[in-house]
Amino acid sequence: MTRKYLTFILASALLLHACSDDSFDPVLTLEGGQVITNPSTGSSYILTADTKDDVFEKITWTATDFNLTNLVNTTYRLQMDVKGNNFSAPVLLTNTKELEYEITVGNLNSKLLLMGLNPDEAAEIELRVVANKDQKLDDIISEIVTINVTPYGATVTVKPVYLLGSATLAGWDNLAALPMTYLDGGRYEIVTTLNPGADKYFKFISVLGQWAPQWGTDATGLPEGGPLVYRPTESEPDPPAILAPALASQYKIIVDTAQLTYEVFEYGDIYLLGGATLAGWDNTIALPMTKVSEGKYTITTTLDPAGQFWKIIDERGAWAPQWGTDANGTPDGGALAYRPTESEPDPPAIPAPAAAGLYKIDVDIVNLTYTVTAQ
Repeated sequence: MTRKYLTFILASALLLHACSDDSFDPVLTLEGGQVITNPSTGSSYILTADTKDDVFEKITWTATDFNLTNLVNTTYRLQMDVKGNNFSAPVLLTNTKELEYEITVGNLNSKLLLMGLNPDEAAEIELRVVANKDQKLDDIISEIVTINVTPYGATVTVKPVYLLGSATLAGWDNLAALPMTYLDGGRYEIVTTLNPGADKYFKFISVLGQWAPQWGTDATGLPEGGPLVYRPTESEPDPPAILAPALASQYKIIVDTAQLTYEVFEYGDIYLLGGATLAGWDNTIALPMTKVSEGKYTITTTLDPAGQFWKIIDERGAWAPQWGTDANGTPDGGALAYRPTESEPDPPAIPAPAAAGLYKIDVDIVNLTYTVTAQ
């Protein structure tokens, strides 16, 4: 074989090998973004109580155009905000795979009032649609549509939200779920004890005794926060529950049912510990108490007489400052005895109630008193 032909064969083999190693996987790219088709910018609406059950103008948009087909449907988030807020804290109207959304006049009016709009005063409201294709691209945001809306005066009824789950004091009893405090918009909060464990979870419901409406999370949800997944009816899939934090402690939990997010963080300034408590005598995991007013703190938690006693410390990991009681202290209440430094005598521990159960502990570190009330 001549050198010329040998060179040709080798070159061809290298070319074929290179081609076989190349990746020809399809690449998802955006061809065109979604556009809100109704309502149009400049449209004006005056909402009235007489039409509260009627459907507000149907909001529609075009599909986002990608170069590939046969993929999971695009998810669209329809957001609303007051003009000038730059969607810093928008209201989520819907999270859907459809290309339209309907809302009643009364429901829209309630959302506008909760956003701070004044009744009988026209305001500019912005709408936009945020799309994503199975999380394969960054969010695709539509052009903003600005409309003028005049809400009517009404008593805004805020739907309750309740906390429950194996990590909570209520367990999975949907009749005993813990009420959360309404803050603003779609935000609610509660300060309560959460217990850790591989099988300890929590969720949120809206109606006592029912499992829908309900909020859980998705595969990305963490004990300290993440997205909420809404289950409007029992015909919808049950969203995953949220795993409890790793530490038995008192936490503030904030949920935003408009933005579909939740936050969980430890909460307290002084701490409860002792053999009768969930923390035991480990001062590094003592339970934080909630400040009620200057010098006054509270916690609702379980106490077990098998552990006999409890105390309060000012700082985790340290035994002073510390509060115990005196010779007259009882399981129901009494005087607190203060230990400012570890060079001072250790005050007696506070005796636990005779029966294990849920108790509310209130302390006043100014007037040096405590009370324990069965719940």
